Amino acid sequence: MIGQNISLRLTAMGMVLAVLITHVAVHAADGKSITARWIEGPIQIDGRLEEPDWDLAEPVSDFLQSEPHEGGTPTEKTEVRVLFDQDRLYIGVYLYDSSPDRILINDLQRDFESREGDVFGVIIDAFHKQRTGFTFFTNAKGAKNDSEGYGDGRYTNLSWDGVWYTASQVWDDGWSCEIAIPFKTLRFEAKDNQVMGINFKRRIRRKNEDLYWSLVPRRYNSLRVSLAGDLLLERKISPGRNLQVKPFVTVNLGQMRSGGEQSSEFDPEVGVDVKYSLTPGLTLDLTYNTDFSQVEVDAEQINLTRFSLFFPEKRDFFLENGNLFQFGDVPSERGPRRAEETQLFYSRRIGLSSAGQPLPLLGGVRLSGRIGHFALGLMNIHQQETEDIPSNNFTVMRVSHDLLEQSDIGAIFINRQGGEPGDYNRSYGVDLNLQFLQKLRINSLVAATQSPQMAGNNLETKVSSEWDDGFLQIRGIFTSIGENFNPEVGFVPRRGVRNYQYNLAIRPRPAGDGFIREFHPHANTKYFTDHDNVTLTKDSHYGFELNFRDRSSFEVSFDPQFERLREPFPIREGVTILPGDYGWNEFKVNYNSDQSQFLSGSMDLVTGGFFDGNKTSIDFAGNLLLKPNFFATASYLYNSVELSGTSFRADLYGLRLHYSFNPRVFADVFVQYNQDIDKVLVNTRFNWIHRPLSNFSLVYTEERFTG
Repeated sequence: MIGQNISLRLTAMGMVLAVLITHVAVHAADGKSITARWIEGPIQIDGRLEEPDWDLAEPVSDFLQSEPHEGGTPTEKTEVRVLFDQDRLYIGVYLYDSSPDRILINDLQRDFESREGDVFGVIIDAFHKQRTGFTFFTNAKGAKNDSEGYGDGRYTNLSWDGVWYTASQVWDDGWSCEIAIPFKTLRFEAKDNQVMGINFKRRIRRKNEDLYWSLVPRRYNSLRVSLAGDLLLERKISPGRNLQVKPFVTVNLGQMRSGGEQSSEFDPEVGVDVKYSLTPGLTLDLTYNTDFSQVEVDAEQINLTRFSLFFPEKRDFFLENGNLFQFGDVPSERGPRRAEETQLFYSRRIGLSSAGQPLPLLGGVRLSGRIGHFALGLMNIHQQETEDIPSNNFTVMRVSHDLLEQSDIGAIFINRQGGEPGDYNRSYGVDLNLQFLQKLRINSLVAATQSPQMAGNNLETKVSSEWDDGFLQIRGIFTSIGENFNPEVGFVPRRGVRNYQYNLAIRPRPAGDGFIREFHPHANTKYFTDHDNVTLTKDSHYGFELNFRDRSSFEVSFDPQFERLREPFPIREGVTILPGDYGWNEFKVNYNSDQSQFLSGSMDLVTGGFFDGNKTSIDFAGNLLLKPNFFATASYLYNSVELSGTSFRADLYGLRLHYSFNPRVFADVFVQYNQDIDKVLVNTRFNWIHRPLSNFSLVYTEERFTG
């Protein structure tokens, strides 16, 4: 209890400190604006900009560099025009290019990798509250990439798919594109003198040049809507009531062989997904007989640790508006949430077994969105009974309230209810997320769980802060997790510990346009102790990274490690590391080449000690790119472990082939061989998007143990 009281006091101090300095919050947008002109008739979306209506719009072309020279003058001109009618917003763009034969178009599939080609994007904050936004990116072949964001870019959902239309054309002096976004997709409050937040981004990949109309510093992502300009609409419009009904039919053919016995399964299913906008900001989703058979399978991973592996969510139902259910912490702008961190709500606990196999879902309901200064998320899913797992009902409720300009305070409640009265698990918590000066973040949370026969010592408390001004990055985190903290619908790698993390980095840039674009020396340390402050783990990393002009990178690092084992660690069958104190050093080398080229690759080399022995790991990936339709990736993970009296290998081979026939049709083959457990995984997918949000999928999956 003493440890928990200390943690609570630290959390309270963090909250009080944050509130005391709230007066320094500022709004940093630079005041740019563009007027959308009203037109009577629709624009034909062919990318050609030939309709006379385009001449009505006043173009904007005053873009600025965010990369490589922040605030610098672009090397190529970009002109943007905006029109609208009763139903749609139209964006017409001409992207001048002095070498149009060198425009990079690397991919055609939906949600293509936008970092490795020439792209243009629109970022829209329809509510104009500097909180939420949508992105719509395209390339010179008319491919689509879209996303949604919350918390001024703090949380980004790259899997969001909206209804919109685009087409592009390449000319002798550049390329052009037209984008049409239905107002139903944007979801906003109808007002006189309608104003939305808007920004435009262009990437010229061969020059590694990023441009914004309203400048966004390079340390932020595109969804930093507080830095957007204003879009002025000449008359009042309505988003309407957005109703989408998506019936689906799936036919699952399965075959299982085990010990010479074979069984087959034929399982046709029908279901339906319904989406309805109750208000401009609040959406109701209903799903019946939910099916995720078209989702890509989980890639195999090699586990050489004592803790559970983390697998990302891939199912669209949980990804859409999933950021509304995020609780606590602020992932850095420079990277995603780290897999070793606690998550109070981990959606993969619903509808998936511990082995990642699908479990039947009868259906569910989700209410999500915004009402005024509140962000709301409510979800209920019913998981059906199987031979091995009883039925369960899952409820998640999340609410947060805006504070100041870019901060919020919120609460969450999660419940798993089984079929028996005493079969339940509940989690609840409150969190505070603060942001000041576009550089400083302070976060704190308190969470607790409730389970039968697990009373006391059931709290998690956390305080974190980060300063990032583009040159200097400092971060500190303190977390305390009780021994009985047990969120069954969450992810907790370690219990009964305290975690202290410190991170320090600088990013100096040499003057001029030399081969080296950025130096990145950095250091971080993670301490894990028990609640008596006895050290259990110390993981340090001292690295020096070079980022080059072509976006390749090279890093070397020295990583001292310490582990105190209180129990035997069975790392492999027949191989156990005995309790005791172990210290060792690791040396790492990492190289990533320019991923936009015909041939590219990456390599991670780790060598050094490992408990009472040694370990060498090499993670290699090679890419072949035949622009813009085909790419292939071959990967090999080599693990060689030598311990006192024994040794073993744990290797992983992978191959991915992808072909895009056009922006709406693709085929994908993914093959892995896990030498560690003699498992072969094959996943083949064919997908045809015949209209927005309507698609035909053909999927073949095989898992075979060869040992």
